[in-house]
Amino acid sequence: MGVLTLLVAEATPDTSINDWQCNANSYSQNDAYADNVEYVLADLMNVTPNAAYDYYTQSPSNTAICYGHATCASALSYNDCADCLSAARASVKDICAAKIGGAVDMVDCTIRYENYSF
Repeated sequence: MGVLTLLVAEATPDTSINDWQCNANSYSQNDAYADNVEYVLADLMNVTPNAAYDYYTQSPSNTAICYGHATCASALSYNDCADCLSAARASVKDICAAKIGGAVDMVDCTIRYENYSF
């Protein structure tokens, strides 16, 4: 009698950047908007895996409101979606440092924030 062996494929999300965009306008690190960007990016990273991989949010402050959106590829596991968005968050913060809007489109996820609703 043969032994049945189950093979489980494990992969990491593809965080290669397809495209990115940054708003031309900047904000100061001392602005209320800076805190709102941090809030929105953290919220997107933490909630999107629990929100059917497609999540919109905005900062809770009524001044200097920041809006955000994130998605993950539907084939990703919860953890892979979270890992991909962590990489996307780091990339958008690096590429679009102190810009009032930015977006990074990776193969398996996207993240975007702006100072206007979209």
